[in-house]
Amino acid sequence: MTMQFRKGDHVGMIVVSAEAWVKRNKVAGSNKLRIDHLNMASKGAVIRLAKDPAAPKPGWFCLSVATGREKAVEKVLAASDVESLVVMTNECKVVKRGRVCIVPPRPVILGYVLVHCCPIAQAMMGLLHVKDVIDVVGGAIRPYRADEDSISRFKQMAQDGKYDISARKERRFELKEQVRITDGPFASFPGIIISIDDEKGYVSLDVDIFGRPTPVQLMLDQIEKM
Repeated sequence: MTMQFRKGDHVGMIVVSAEAWVKRNKVAGSNKLRIDHLNMASKGAVIRLAKDPAAPKPGWFCLSVATGREKAVEKVLAASDVESLVVMTNECKVVKRGRVCIVPPRPVILGYVLVHCCPIAQAMMGLLHVKDVIDVVGGAIRPYRADEDSISRFKQMAQDGKYDISARKERRFELKEQVRITDGPFASFPGIIISIDDEKGYVSLDVDIFGRPTPVQLMLDQIEKM
């Protein structure tokens, strides 16, 4: 037999089944758990955990996200006080067919958001529950830790305009060619070219990160021949 609860006065009374109440409470509990876990990736949590000698050291980790949703994920994380980063190109002007066009900023690496936090299970779980986040590079148990100096140089090079379309250099690569990533969170990793977009200046690589094949789409200026 289905139990029912009544909400409101006798006029316009709403009848709610017990199953609906249980479902609502489960959703509310799940949302609270997700928020609590995401708080464990916040700046405040990083400061608290830094005082615990048994806690893992904080660092930069890479989230795989839906392409085109990098800034949206960064915005959600910022609202939760989580330090995150999407390295962008600068807005610049280019001449196409005799006309001056404005090229808006765009992510240097497509489909990834960098996060600075402590690699504890609760933080990783919270990050994985953020909308449009697909995975943690390296896995949530032992996530890949990017080199902090490489991240700093990466940010500075982007600010200096290295990846802007107006500064692009002509580079020739071939499909299935083995190359090395020169900068960014995946600096020094080798990869195999699986596609090239010369017009937009992006290249897709299949990168082996600690035994896990990882697709990475970055700019042509970030790779070199081996």
